Amino acid sequence: MKQFYHISTYFICLCWLLLVSACQQNHEVAFPENPSDYQNPEVKPFEMPKGKPLTWNVIHTEDLPIGVDYPIDFDKLPSRPFFLHDFKPLKSPIYKTSMNWDAQPEIPYQLDTITGQTVNVKKQILEQPVISKLGTLGKSELGSTGILRVGQTEGLLGTQIYALVQDNNGMIWISTDRGISKFTGDQFENYNVIPRNPDGLIDIIGDLELTQDGNLLMLSNLSGLYELDLESGIIHNYQIGSQYARLYEDKAGLIWLGKSGDSPYFLDRTTKKLHHIWLPEEMEAGSTIGVFVDAQDNVLFGMKGKVGVFNPERTSIKILQEGFNNNSTDPFYDFSENTKGEIWLSSFSGEAIGISLEKREITRLGKEQGFNGVARSVTFDLHDRVWITDNDTLTIYNPSNQQIKKIITNAKFNTSGFPSATLTDQKGNVWVGTDRAGILLIDPDGMFSEHFSTINGLASNEVWGIKEGPKGKIWMATYEGINVYDPEKDRIFLLKFSKEYSRNDHRSVSIISDNEILVGSYGGFVIINVDTNIATVYKLDERIARITWKALKDAKGNIWLGSDDGVLIFNPEMNSLKKTDDFSGLSSSRVWLIEFDSENRAWLGNDIGVDVIDSTLDKVSYISAQTGLTSDYTSILLQTKRGEMIVGSDSGMSIFDLQKNTITNLTPSQGLIPPVMYDLVEVGKDLHIGSDNGIIVAKRPREDIDGDIWRFYNFGKREGFPFNDYNQATATYTSKGNVWWGAAPIMTVNLQKPKTDSIPPKIILTHINIMDQNPSFLGSDFVRTKITDDDTLWNTDHTVYYTKKDIPKDSSYLIQKNITWDSVDMITKMPIGLVLPYDQNSMNFSFMNPNVQGRDKIVYRYILEGEDKNWSNINSRSTTQNYYNLLPGEYTFKVASRGFNGLWSEPASFKFTISPPWWQTWVAYVIFASLVAGFIYLIVQLRSKYLQKENRILEERVTHRTAQLKKSIDELKNAQSQLVQSEKMASLGELTAGIAHEIQNPLNFVNNFSELSSELIDEMREELENGDIDEAKAISVDVQQNLDKINQHGKRADAIVKAMLQHSRVSGGNRVSTDVNMLADEFLRLAYHGLRAKDKSFNSSMKTDFDPNVGNMDLVAQELGRVLLNLINNAFYAVTDKKSDGKEGYEPLIEVSTKKLTDWVEIKVKDNGKGIPKSVVEKIFQPFFTTKPTGKGTGLGLSISYDIVKAHGGEIIVESKEGEGTEFCVRLPIDAQ
Repeated sequence: MKQFYHISTYFICLCWLLLVSACQQNHEVAFPENPSDYQNPEVKPFEMPKGKPLTWNVIHTEDLPIGVDYPIDFDKLPSRPFFLHDFKPLKSPIYKTSMNWDAQPEIPYQLDTITGQTVNVKKQILEQPVISKLGTLGKSELGSTGILRVGQTEGLLGTQIYALVQDNNGMIWISTDRGISKFTGDQFENYNVIPRNPDGLIDIIGDLELTQDGNLLMLSNLSGLYELDLESGIIHNYQIGSQYARLYEDKAGLIWLGKSGDSPYFLDRTTKKLHHIWLPEEMEAGSTIGVFVDAQDNVLFGMKGKVGVFNPERTSIKILQEGFNNNSTDPFYDFSENTKGEIWLSSFSGEAIGISLEKREITRLGKEQGFNGVARSVTFDLHDRVWITDNDTLTIYNPSNQQIKKIITNAKFNTSGFPSATLTDQKGNVWVGTDRAGILLIDPDGMFSEHFSTINGLASNEVWGIKEGPKGKIWMATYEGINVYDPEKDRIFLLKFSKEYSRNDHRSVSIISDNEILVGSYGGFVIINVDTNIATVYKLDERIARITWKALKDAKGNIWLGSDDGVLIFNPEMNSLKKTDDFSGLSSSRVWLIEFDSENRAWLGNDIGVDVIDSTLDKVSYISAQTGLTSDYTSILLQTKRGEMIVGSDSGMSIFDLQKNTITNLTPSQGLIPPVMYDLVEVGKDLHIGSDNGIIVAKRPREDIDGDIWRFYNFGKREGFPFNDYNQATATYTSKGNVWWGAAPIMTVNLQKPKTDSIPPKIILTHINIMDQNPSFLGSDFVRTKITDDDTLWNTDHTVYYTKKDIPKDSSYLIQKNITWDSVDMITKMPIGLVLPYDQNSMNFSFMNPNVQGRDKIVYRYILEGEDKNWSNINSRSTTQNYYNLLPGEYTFKVASRGFNGLWSEPASFKFTISPPWWQTWVAYVIFASLVAGFIYLIVQLRSKYLQKENRILEERVTHRTAQLKKSIDELKNAQSQLVQSEKMASLGELTAGIAHEIQNPLNFVNNFSELSSELIDEMREELENGDIDEAKAISVDVQQNLDKINQHGKRADAIVKAMLQHSRVSGGNRVSTDVNMLADEFLRLAYHGLRAKDKSFNSSMKTDFDPNVGNMDLVAQELGRVLLNLINNAFYAVTDKKSDGKEGYEPLIEVSTKKLTDWVEIKVKDNGKGIPKSVVEKIFQPFFTTKPTGKGTGLGLSISYDIVKAHGGEIIVESKEGEGTEFCVRLPIDAQ
């Protein structure tokens, strides 16, 4: 029974382990520390390659270019208006006036005395949306500014925008002529909220606001106010009537309403009563449209030429009319408040006006300041700059520096009805609604790019050289002439020359002195003196060069020009020209880039690397990928303000620190993507790179942060740049902070340095697909919790309704498949505590990053803990792979996202459980275990008696075998001890080889006579059994003689053994002063003679080299002699073995030497035998390891010798070469006692 208990317990534990192992375990996997897998660049030392000889060819006088002068008169040149739309100072200071607050009319009012009218409230359910995916965002084609457009092409159903608001989850709600849309970041959810008008009138939602508790308020023009509970999807329709235009909630939760043709109202949602604020007729408040609640809880009313202010106590209304156009027929529609409490007003007539209730001050922005429009809509960005829409123009006013900027969008804004909606989202992007073009999306912290072509006045769309001249003009080299932009006149001029001297096909612009500009051209070059306004055109013979590119002037006045046929050095004063090319020492003749370093070396960029010409002009060094560059192709050279030389290529860039002589390479491994560089400018501390797919802003590692990395931000089509393949070596950074780029077929100007935030993006899980189904976890049961028994829930058209008890029960996929969950996350609508049956174990997950900026830069990494071992690779898909046939267990799905700024979000997580089938539950395992245990019990009972019998027999056998085993072990121990002892005595046996030979004879006699006596005894026993006593006695005589002989030879052996023991007796381990040289010499001779005694044919040469300085040492002489004897015998064995091979000319040689070192005495034994293999040397000192054939050695000699030397504080070193011999070195410390 006791056996059964143990077996059952073991089996149940085993079943439990199987159950645990069968269920998938959830092991947390940390998010990678470097999720982008970018590496810090390695700073490597750099040494300029050794220079090669370089020669120069002097151009003959008859081939020298002859300059032809052209006077430049800008007033006579062809020109066109050309606007950059940059920030400019106000024409006159902003106009501010103080209000005489006390002189403004004031109306006493008691809010709680106003009786209200009860309004009917209908509840309806938000129906499922129509989904439209966000298309590719790109620059609006309507204007030159790099503004993104979100319209029908991009997925927005409507084109006319009435209202915009952002909810607490970051979603943008948009009211359009096609209904309500929610923008989630990667798609639009389009809802139908308003029921059809029975009269066929078109109803729109003119205003959107968010309540303090996060609900969405929607104000309809005809059907009243709608309040959407974003968690439950239930809409409350307050049927307050029509013609309401604006709404706002105060701190008490009252909804204030502006109505066309009437004074303001407010709605108390608690009492469901609508209250009317009556104002005296003399206030002319007959059309109070705009309503607003400021940060101090003042309620502002927008009237015709006036503003009403209802104080926070709601005891009086102040009518502000001083400083306004009281004759205006248009009321103020909207109000916007900045962080300083200034409130700006919007209207369909008049200038832009701001008021400060705290300072009692009015601010005006009008024609005198440079604003010629009407402030139809006003908003603030995150920098408190004022954004004003009017007609097709956006005006931005910056109060901090009193500057103004205009952007002509060519997209019409609303000029009647509802003003165009504007919104600044949580990331700082400004959304501007239009009348027919959807939404314009602007990043105020972006580059504010402008894009130009021949339509705007360029001579050609191919602009391949841009530089700011010494007097502030911008000079542009095009394929159709030279364009010159004068920012003071906002005009662009065209400069062309006679076709006899110039093709007007220009390829570069270089500033070569304080007053000179050189334009590289096809067929020559042009030098322009900006002081004299003289352009000198030089025509080159095609045998010299066809195209000239970058140019620089050195300290001697020589002009260096890169060309398609080498480098030219031209001195116009001396009228001299010389050149060098690939035939004269350059690595390539296509030289399009030139830079001088601090050592007056000329760096030449070409198609196979960089050539560096030293200051003497007679040596050239080649730098290529082999010597450190990222590629052999050089596309751009830039010398930074730090003195670095940057070489850009098609595989990244190399930064040369010429002071520290180092090189640092930046490639995709460091985040430089794409790595193909064509242009490069330095903007402050940053580098702006023109690549083959966008402008890359490279930010250096921050010096105050250890281990900081390079950061790269790519601005491309999704940031408003229509063309992103940038021209080579074209860009320039101007004194006004603008960056001009060539990007055929346009020219791009970035008006400001972009700012990048350090806010990690959000990541939101959107849904989970189970078995290819996309279920909703907010069912009818959840809706029931949000309504009362008396409520009626309508559909959108108000044609079908349900009471709480009539709401149909869910019959969805979730219920059918027994899928359960505890609750729902109201932000993501994802289930909490999800439990899936074992057969619902295939799924995938969807998620999104809601940022609208840089949608093409958004990437994700995810992991399903419990299934995946590592986080996924970086990818741009917002859905996971399909997970099939997941095992029962607990799982956690995690996902993180990287946005435009390169930062990763905190991982969002979702936990769920897959329950096992019933036969894999612990109850089933217990039942299975019980059944099997019962079966085992029966087996045990049937076998018990038999086993008991077998056990008794087994115990007897075990006892017997144990005794035998013990005896064998004792014999083995004795044999082992004897073996060790025999090895220790082996050395003495070798010394007395002759004696050993002698002892063999008596032993043979003893063996032989013992065997013979044994046979005689057997015969004698047979004779006795046969009764033949005489014969038995005769045999006994023979036995007696044999025993006498055994005794005789035994005594002889005993005498020999005693002699051997006497010789091997030790001194108890005491050290005595011993002459080491004499000891070595003695044992060499003894070993030799011992071997000769055994084998007369043995012979070997011996050589000794004893250092007389060794002298005496305190040693255990017998022990050390045993070591030497063993080593010497091994050496004799090695040479004998090699000699037996019969190799002709081989002479055995043993060398024994001693030497005194500083701290050691060395005794060396060397032979010229076969040597020891390397694989054997490592094991040579191990006990019982031998290289001799079986029976020739015990393997203990060297092991014992090793122990003896170690006991003396020394060491044994072996060196051996196969086929040449072996040397053993015994090192003994001089000072060891």
